Amino acid sequence: MLCTTTAQSLVPARSHDRLGSTAPAISSIQYDDPYSDYRNVRYSNAGLLNERDEIKLGTQLHREVTKKYNLTDVGLDRVDRIGQRCVKASLRPTMLYKFHVIQSREINGFSLPGGHIYITTALLRLANDNELASVLSHEVGHVVARHSLKTLKKSQEYDDMAKQLGELTGVAGDIARDLGVAVGQMVGSGFIMIHTREEEREADFLGVRTMPKAGFDPQGMVTMFQKLQRIEESNSDLLGSLFSDHPDAEERIANTRYEIARMKRR
Repeated sequence: MLCTTTAQSLVPARSHDRLGSTAPAISSIQYDDPYSDYRNVRYSNAGLLNERDEIKLGTQLHREVTKKYNLTDVGLDRVDRIGQRCVKASLRPTMLYKFHVIQSREINGFSLPGGHIYITTALLRLANDNELASVLSHEVGHVVARHSLKTLKKSQEYDDMAKQLGELTGVAGDIARDLGVAVGQMVGSGFIMIHTREEEREADFLGVRTMPKAGFDPQGMVTMFQKLQRIEESNSDLLGSLFSDHPDAEERIANTRYEIARMKRR
């Protein structure tokens, strides 16, 4: 979800041992850089579901999303056109991404494993093309970083689900029904769609870095946050459940401005 993130100003850079990504140790301390942890990360499915099973999981999750939400073709051409440009400029361009529009008055968006990305009609009405690109590149960033797969890896049901995905052949049966129940519960609870603040920060970093490569103005991420901030102050109910416990948007705006300035210097 495109949600607000707390900056790590004056915090030393750290080297993380994160599932599905590797980053070399940073020998010198970097201050005032909210994105220092992510600059040398290499992303893969190592230690997670392999890509084939990730795609299977995404297909199952999408089926459950269609039961919960009303999908529409309104604005879909625009979303797909902008989204595919962001995909090609991302760090995971070979995945087959599928963009979807949900009919809703809530301003919302989220992504799922296997490259499924969802945007509401209310968000489409709010955002110009650069701002929409900021949302889509952020959601692509979640897929690049395998955030949902890492969340799933921590769950007690992971081993059973991984086995079911490995055995799933597309033919209906007990395995498919069991898997359907499990993914239905995940969609219903929002478990696999909600990310930590660090994951949101990482998706912001990946998104703002992608935007100019895709031919969009990264300032669109700043103005998108500013619009969301004004709506949060005036009518927070419009922001949807996935915005409920996010940190201050000012931090996120500052982070984005920092990265834009850094990109201009290089």
